[in-house]
Amino acid sequence: MTVRIVTDSTCDLPRELVERYGIIVVPLTVIFGEEALLDGVDIDAEQFYRRLAASKVLPRTSQPSVEQFAAAYRQAFQAGADAVLSIHISSKLSGTLNAARIAAAEVAAEAGRQIELLDSKNVSLGLGAVVLAAAERAVTGADLASVLAVATATIDAVHVVCVVDTLEYLQRGGRIGRARSMLGTLLNVKPLIHVEDGEVAPFDRVRTRARALERLAEFVREHRGASRLFVACAGNDGETEAFIERVRPDLPGTEIIRGHIGPIVGVYTGPNTLGVCPVMPV
Repeated sequence: MTVRIVTDSTCDLPRELVERYGIIVVPLTVIFGEEALLDGVDIDAEQFYRRLAASKVLPRTSQPSVEQFAAAYRQAFQAGADAVLSIHISSKLSGTLNAARIAAAEVAAEAGRQIELLDSKNVSLGLGAVVLAAAERAVTGADLASVLAVATATIDAVHVVCVVDTLEYLQRGGRIGRARSMLGTLLNVKPLIHVEDGEVAPFDRVRTRARALERLAEFVREHRGASRLFVACAGNDGETEAFIERVRPDLPGTEIIRGHIGPIVGVYTGPNTLGVCPVMPV
């Protein structure tokens, strides 16, 4: 059976993996003033952070349209897919899944084939981990139920934690969630946030950037049995490479996947964010 994986651009997977597994990525839109740019099509992460630094106003984001999703599903079926598994950003963070659901009902009816939708309850590295696990199973010829089972199990096997310079971007962008409780207590403090039950929540707070990175390394070491570790940054590549070399000796047998926090997620986390996502065996 041929199962095709569809996701959205908040998965922040490296392009090489997207191409290797034939994953169809539907882009969200980042908006600077009146200029709308498709994530990963019109603007990449490096271009975005340069522009963010020069921008006097905070950019906005927009979810994909129903038409974009319908086109993606038709593309999958026209390429020979028997079924589609569409995995997306947490429904608590975006309306993306709702647009996908409307399109799926339309295209599944016209094609006479199945489109299954899955809320990853995550974003960025966490979403990417679920998508990659599903795609790896799909290319083995597994049926839709098997691919869905792997994806669902992976949702419970991932944990995203990030060091951010400031909560300002999350607050202004309206995605701060339960991390709001940290506001007003962050003078000279570096916050760590994580994704819990599909929304942003406080993880820890420390006094310096160096201590924040050490706390992140401690978190990684607590997951020594991870099959994979996703690591992504927001323009701070040198710091990120040093972090990876710092934790690598503690992770024998763990595959490390290096990526970048893309424009959509970057609107809310800001520059110099460093995030990790250990994936425990399922």
